[in-house]
Amino acid sequence: MRDLTPLALVGASGWLGRFMGPALLRAGVVGPGDFIGLNRSGASEAYAQWPGLRWSTDPEKGLEGAGMVILSLRPDEFRAAPLRCPGALVLSVMAGVSMAEIRERTGARAVVRSMPNAAMEIGQSFSPWVAEAEADDADRAMVRAVLGASGREEAFAREADIDVYAAICGAGPAWAALLLEALAAAGRAEGLSPEQALAAAEGAVVGAGAMLAGQGAQAGAMVDEFIAYAGTTAAGLEAARAAGFAEAVAAGIAAGTQKARALG
Repeated sequence: MRDLTPLALVGASGWLGRFMGPALLRAGVVGPGDFIGLNRSGASEAYAQWPGLRWSTDPEKGLEGAGMVILSLRPDEFRAAPLRCPGALVLSVMAGVSMAEIRERTGARAVVRSMPNAAMEIGQSFSPWVAEAEADDADRAMVRAVLGASGREEAFAREADIDVYAAICGAGPAWAALLLEALAAAGRAEGLSPEQALAAAEGAVVGAGAMLAGQGAQAGAMVDEFIAYAGTTAAGLEAARAAGFAEAVAAGIAAGTQKARALG
């Protein structure tokens, strides 16, 4: 089996990197001696329990000899940095940067794109990924181990699907936060105090998330059941549908998907 160490994480203290790197080390996917953290500021407190890690602020030197490179950067940062790593397996968690561009800029042996979400912080990310044909079984097994250390992973067939996923849940709690904000505003409009409205909205959104875990396939049936009961919830759901709730969400996802693709 090909040796994919050392593993270099570019953006090791960034938005995802500060959770992804420690998860890999805790799970034993990579040992401290085979981990290289790259960022602009050096050693990060997120890795305090591994004091002997290798850190580099120089991408050219830090990537030398790496068997696997994880790119956890903004697209503009990626395009501005010298990130050549010929012969390496490159796993990108960047939105909107195609596998073709990553291969061209890095010289990678094989490229994989994924889009974890903010639930990586609590080890519950769903991370879809798509691999180039050049990625062999050993590469794919390593990708599964890397992404699986922070939650659930699944291989997708089409690269374009990663952009749709980025729009739906790549930002983690953003859509739920938008719903919470709207519910709180509606509660205030109906006479609740700001504190009461916020408490009610949090109760509706936060508790529901736990109740719906693993029940996504039944979501439509749940809505239909509430509507059939013909109570206060039914009145609210029917009014929201009539006001274009589904269409508003679809427009948001379409815009997010287009933005992700425009980044490339």
